[in-house]
Amino acid sequence: MEIFNKKRSWVAGMCLLAALQCSGKSSADDPLKKGFANPAAAYRALPMEGRNFRGPPAERAEKLAKGRWGGLHSSVHGSPYLQNVDGWGKFRETMEALKERELISWIYDEQFYPSGRAGGLTLKDHPEFEAQGLFYTSLVVRVEAPGERQQTQWQLPAGTPFYVAAMPLDQDLRWVEAMPLDLTAQVANSTLTVTLPADPPNWRLVAFVQNRLYDGTHAPITGGKPFPNALDPAATRRFIDVTYEAYKRECGSHFGTTVKAFFGDEVSLMSGYLGDTKVSYPSPAVAWYHGLPALFKSRYGYDIREALPAIFEDDMSATVRKRSDFYSLISHQIADAYFKQISDWCAANGVISVAHLLWEESLIYHASFYGSVFPSFKAITWPGIDVLGCNYGRTSGAHTEGGAVTPKLASSVAHLFDRTRVMSESFCFVKRPTTIEEVIAHYAWQAVLGVNALTTISVQDTYDDAELGVLNDTVGRMNYLLTQGRFATDVAILYPSASLWAGFKPMARHIGFLADNPEAKLVDDAWREASFQTLAGPRDFDYLDEEVLCSAHIGEKIVFGQSAYSVIILPGVTALSLESLDRLCCFAESGGTVIAYRGGLQHRSDAGPLSVWQERAEALKKPRASSNSQMEPLCARRCHWPARRR
Repeated sequence: MEIFNKKRSWVAGMCLLAALQCSGKSSADDPLKKGFANPAAAYRALPMEGRNFRGPPAERAEKLAKGRWGGLHSSVHGSPYLQNVDGWGKFRETMEALKERELISWIYDEQFYPSGRAGGLTLKDHPEFEAQGLFYTSLVVRVEAPGERQQTQWQLPAGTPFYVAAMPLDQDLRWVEAMPLDLTAQVANSTLTVTLPADPPNWRLVAFVQNRLYDGTHAPITGGKPFPNALDPAATRRFIDVTYEAYKRECGSHFGTTVKAFFGDEVSLMSGYLGDTKVSYPSPAVAWYHGLPALFKSRYGYDIREALPAIFEDDMSATVRKRSDFYSLISHQIADAYFKQISDWCAANGVISVAHLLWEESLIYHASFYGSVFPSFKAITWPGIDVLGCNYGRTSGAHTEGGAVTPKLASSVAHLFDRTRVMSESFCFVKRPTTIEEVIAHYAWQAVLGVNALTTISVQDTYDDAELGVLNDTVGRMNYLLTQGRFATDVAILYPSASLWAGFKPMARHIGFLADNPEAKLVDDAWREASFQTLAGPRDFDYLDEEVLCSAHIGEKIVFGQSAYSVIILPGVTALSLESLDRLCCFAESGGTVIAYRGGLQHRSDAGPLSVWQERAEALKKPRASSNSQMEPLCARRCHWPARRR
């Protein structure tokens, strides 16, 4: 799109204009010009420890200074991990060498990604902390002899049965709205033996079996070690104790001074398959934690077992509500149990929590690994992304893996919740003939979309010090300027999580097969298209989710914190809570603009009577209809909605 080149040129032009201004005689008297002319270490990129930064500490620091880096993204080395005396000694020497050159350090909080394992120490002597899933399987049973009971034996997946039931079906094999038969107690040695009633004549047996999430997940392809349960706060607490507390203890006076931040890498629920794309796994799964049943009952007022079949089957009652309840719960649980617990520890100890998520590029990936990414991004002090590629001749934002949506997600949360920096871990697969100018242009695209902090994976091993100096001066200046003001836009795009969940079912093969979830893919495609078309407008925007919408002050603008939006776009939206719909109606009737793109609202069972729902939906389509006497009481009750206390 033409706008991509325009925006990239805008970043370059902004930096050139500022550079020209800084060349004037008065630059020494202007803090902004001074900060731009020589950006501090905090704004420059930090390389991860590649082959060029493995020598003696003094040599490493000297090479960093020659490349005009901000410091080093480092960790302790030596075996055993986090317990090697010589490794800690060399690490402290490195911190001292950085301090002497006024450079800083971020700590990579793991031996090998993803974060959380502490090189295996988190689970050592604590197997109960390993990631768990509920694996789903089903079997349709037809009673062969009408009027007679039928005995059935059914072999279940390995593991501990959490819930096994028989669901009555009609002649078309759709669920009859009747209470399922709980058969969990009849399972022995992973085998269900049951005699089913003859009425109705058809049954669906469903089984939810708890077992470790390992085979086919992210864990075996990233070091071959099991992964802790990110839903379990006790597992995260152990990771903090063995990793974060060790760095605080060993760093001494460098902690919080030279050592500025901890970096977390690709923590997820592990509940999506990432193994061989040619393999189908025995059962789809959702993430699990032993505390979920009580949390679910407390939050929603009904038993989680009522929701489980609806996660995997489309013909259940209140499918959208039950799926939304489950995925909303796990979204908040991983955010609270893992990311917020680490951010709180960092804040209490004078350092910054920086992290990025796994496979940020698609809503369908979000459902598999987080439910929704919004709560997790919100829980990180500096939310981030990774952009691994940067190939010769392909620097446009359209080719930045997920395109605009990936950085915009992280930066939108930062704007909404007053996070000052948005991080990118970039450039893993860069090699010549890609020029350093193309690398800069690639990062400039991320800067346009809200990124203002950079750590690099391998460019430090590809280019010479002079080229790296150009990169770091430019990155430092962009990051400095982009942190001296506040982002503002009057356009919001809804992050359509409930609509995505309505059409999403966990898959028994690699999550990259997006077409396995055709309804969810329509939402995903609409969300991405609306984002690109808005930027091509050209209009910048923020994403917001239903929780933000329902916590905002609603009048002629949607006001949340320091952000205010006069336009909201609903991409592929088919499902909304009643409160969200009410607030959108209020916004439209107060003069705001609501734009629907490739969607179509459908009634949710938890959204009140159908007639009331339809009235609100029609009001949303005709926002100026307040002269209608039937609409006036509705408007008066809803409009100028005050913000909830966050």
